Amino acid sequence: MKYSITTKTTIIFAIAFSLVCILLITFSNIEKEHIIEKARDKQINAINYLLALYERANPPQDLSHYFRNFGLIYVDKKQPIEPIFENGELIFSHQTPIGMVKSVYYNNDLYLQIKNTSFEILLKNNETSSINNPLLVSFLISSILLISLYISVLRSLLPLKKLNKDIRKFASGNMEVAICTHGYNEGQKDEIGQVAYEFNNAVCKIRELIQSRQLFLRAIMHELKTPIGKGRIVSEMISNETQKDRLVGVFERLDMLINEFGKVEQLLSKSCSLEYQQCHISLILEQVRDMLMLDNFESRVTCDIKDDVLMKVDFQLFSLALKNLIDNALKYADDKKAILICDSKQIIIKNLGKKLEYDINHYKQAFVRGNINAKNTRGMGLGLYIIEQICNMHKFTLEYKYEDGFHNFCINI
Repeated sequence: MKYSITTKTTIIFAIAFSLVCILLITFSNIEKEHIIEKARDKQINAINYLLALYERANPPQDLSHYFRNFGLIYVDKKQPIEPIFENGELIFSHQTPIGMVKSVYYNNDLYLQIKNTSFEILLKNNETSSINNPLLVSFLISSILLISLYISVLRSLLPLKKLNKDIRKFASGNMEVAICTHGYNEGQKDEIGQVAYEFNNAVCKIRELIQSRQLFLRAIMHELKTPIGKGRIVSEMISNETQKDRLVGVFERLDMLINEFGKVEQLLSKSCSLEYQQCHISLILEQVRDMLMLDNFESRVTCDIKDDVLMKVDFQLFSLALKNLIDNALKYADDKKAILICDSKQIIIKNLGKKLEYDINHYKQAFVRGNINAKNTRGMGLGLYIIEQICNMHKFTLEYKYEDGFHNFCINI
């Protein structure tokens, strides 16, 4: 079973506190037995010496003073004695010439009773009441130290929760998050503080690198759009309609490619957020047709739409995924044709071709194109990586299988 650091720390301190309690009880019992035995010996000595004095006909004049020498004092007459003998623990009981002698342990005190027909004396030891005082003091000190240490450790671990939340935010694409910098500085010796500080420095550097890359790419795309726009305007001035249409198509294709590059950059940098909308698969295919810009789309791509499914997707991104799938199918098909089949559960893109040299997961990696030494490079490259990323963002699954000489890419929707 996996436990958090806080849980493990709590368990360790709970065990430590339990051991302290067990040791307290053990030492308390040992100390209790030792002091009771010592007090009992004093009681026996007091009785034996008192019997010897009576045998020599020299009894003590002041019994109170006599018993005080053995650590025994008279019990206050106001104190009820019935609970002592009813609930107390009998230590010893002897019949002596001066009467019945009983020793009883009750409520942390050891009592001595001397009872005969003429008098009754009840005494108690003045040392047994402090049996557990040193142990209680030790227990309190140990408990305070353990609790203080436990609270201190938990307070040291608290920033880990914030650090974890900040790292999750950063991993999800929130580049503006400040990783747990509050309360920490470069000179702090606490290990968690140092980790948080250094991680925040790394986040700042990564943020700067991403921003500089985005600025560089946006600057390039901006500079490219300017001549494309000018070329688009100039192409409208050409009198030959055929040449005019070709140039307009080229510039539109370039503009579309630049927009696609922007989407790809956002996907690779994990900074792309989906804009969901309801749209039919037929509408998405119309967008794909425009993006592919094929003169003979119908003759090269066979579409079998069994169900015109209404999908909740990011229109531009999902269109880009289907466009790349069809483009790959056309590019690597032996007959340069592709088949698209759509029903209520999946979208399948098929193309005729030889079996892949490696497992499909090899081609799903970014910038992998299979055997790069071959003259005719045949791999799925970055396009398949982008397709899978878009499917994952939409919670779809991309599956591949090779059947009857056809490559089948299935998007389970």
